[in-house]
Amino acid sequence: MSRALLVPPDSSGQLKPLQELPLPEAVSYAPHTIGWVFVAVVLLAALGVAIWFGRRRHEKQRYRRAALIELESIEASLASTHADREQRANALAAVPRLIKRTALVIAPREQVAALTGGEWLAFLQRTRGRFDARSGALLALASYAPPEVVAGISDSDAAALIGHTRDWIEHHHVEV
Repeated sequence: MSRALLVPPDSSGQLKPLQELPLPEAVSYAPHTIGWVFVAVVLLAALGVAIWFGRRRHEKQRYRRAALIELESIEASLASTHADREQRANALAAVPRLIKRTALVIAPREQVAALTGGEWLAFLQRTRGRFDARSGALLALASYAPPEVVAGISDSDAAALIGHTRDWIEHHHVEV
């Protein structure tokens, strides 16, 4: 069947004056009332404030990221199969120094610098640390014992000390 047979012929000419229906105008995305402009300004301001606070928080946590990188370096030094006793002792002795330096960033020097022994352990526990008597003794041993004694710390004790240190660096908080 051809297409010509399906379309009826306009023999009377009545269809010629008809025109195509006009399409409606495109809808504008611009707000039509001042209220939507106000909402947009408030949302943009809120977004700007959120970005500002996020960047500020990121900058304030820079010391934490640096401490974690240094702790990973210490951990890699301990895990090295080529590590001798002196290198092991130096790596373990670096852990208490790292904790003290990190604490000096977050709390006033007058409060933290002179802390030792039980007071230091109490400070670490108060600032959300999981240091117990055993890990506190390991910290004191790593800080003050001769290198040959520090090198004798067992692998499991060293791993526990590294774990407690990582947890404290990631989660500590000092009330100001």
